[in-house]
Amino acid sequence: MTSATAPREPAQYVTIGIDREVFAIEVAIVREILDLQPITRLPHAPSFLVGMIDVRGQGVPTVDLRVKLGLPAAQPTANTRIVVLDVPQRGQSITVGVIADRVFEVTSLDERGLETPPQVGGRWRSDCIKAIGRSNGNFVIVFDIARLFAEDDVALLDMTNGVADLVADGVP
Repeated sequence: MTSATAPREPAQYVTIGIDREVFAIEVAIVREILDLQPITRLPHAPSFLVGMIDVRGQGVPTVDLRVKLGLPAAQPTANTRIVVLDVPQRGQSITVGVIADRVFEVTSLDERGLETPPQVGGRWRSDCIKAIGRSNGNFVIVFDIARLFAEDDVALLDMTNGVADLVADGVP
């Protein structure tokens, strides 16, 4: 059997909860998962950009996934987490924190079992969905993270770099 025909290992994903849905993010881009922590607000930022957090001396812009997906913001709970991602954009990666209602587990999704998302309306943005899979008998929505943070959002996140330096230095 050649490497071209060798079976591939199922891809690993971190599964998170947003509202009543389960989403998956490729493990390869997840830097770490944090408990909710203080977030420094940014004046005049769009509603989805909650602010900046300090992650080991690095200022990281933090996005509310609920708002980014077009859902209303929710009050944090004991299960709320920040998933720190290295988002691929323009040949480099941009570190972004995303607020999730909860984090479930790391799971495998076989690429052959992934389905193209249906082209029907939904409660949240569907243009950032790569595929639909199944885990433990439930549907899992696989994010297209690069598309979720498309060019216009990346430019906005790049603007926060100056503020990130201030946050890392402890300046509010």
